[in-house]
Amino acid sequence: MLLPHNLNPRPSETPMPLSAPWAAQFGLQKNPFKDTIDPRLFFLTKQHEEAAVKVKIGIEDQHALILLDGLSGTGKTLAAQVVLRSLDRDSFVPIFASVFPFMGKGALLGAILTEIEVAPARLTHDRLAQIQERALCYRHDGRRLVIVIDEAHFLSSDALHSLRTLSNLETEHEKLITVLLVAEPGLARRLAAPSYASLRSRITFAIHLMPLDQQGVEQYVKYRLLKCGGDTSLLPAEVYPLLHSLSGGIPRTINRLLYVSFIEAMSAGLPVGASTIQAAAGKRGALGG
Repeated sequence: MLLPHNLNPRPSETPMPLSAPWAAQFGLQKNPFKDTIDPRLFFLTKQHEEAAVKVKIGIEDQHALILLDGLSGTGKTLAAQVVLRSLDRDSFVPIFASVFPFMGKGALLGAILTEIEVAPARLTHDRLAQIQERALCYRHDGRRLVIVIDEAHFLSSDALHSLRTLSNLETEHEKLITVLLVAEPGLARRLAAPSYASLRSRITFAIHLMPLDQQGVEQYVKYRLLKCGGDTSLLPAEVYPLLHSLSGGIPRTINRLLYVSFIEAMSAGLPVGASTIQAAAGKRGALGG
């Protein structure tokens, strides 16, 4: 699998899912607050737009390493996916490498090989050679391998150091691979250590996503309501300061709070307001990770 199947179609080619039963009661065609990554509901804030532009420039200009970080739930993975959707498939081969806590070098290289449909060799140095060989094949066809490593903060030290080797794979004229690291801020703190100086020096762009401010929270919510066929009047203006305060401006937390709020309002036969949002915040899991 070279790219998750849900990323291949363009937004206009893929129908939105059918409405959840509760959503229709609020005049919505679908659930605006699903806790899933959906590029069709991506709200392009100024900082997300700037991040996407830098990532795309880094890929198209053939940089070896790019870092995109931010707190969990700030939209890093979604921003990365939106960039990948915009790439010309005749010029790029984008893949996602699945990462787990304390993932080592051998496992990371094996995951990359699996995504480019190569059976991993037993030894690590052979796996590096396999990746180089496949990247050269892509290059011969006029394409470039782009590896997105999501949750990169989970990588072990030896896995991180292997990225330096990947970034060194090149021809006489160009780097063969671009690696986009998508991570929580802890990775940048780790990379500040002297032992990672060589790896750190290879990162062209280090992009940080911040939580939304109060105005951003309001724009984010209204955008999602409109995209799902709803009316922005579903939420009164006074809920936005509370929503910002309870969520910390984290889009994932906003989604969970509002989903529970709408269900609470439906159950009580009430409109969504400050009281239902406050009740949702008290529900187990609404503010959790």
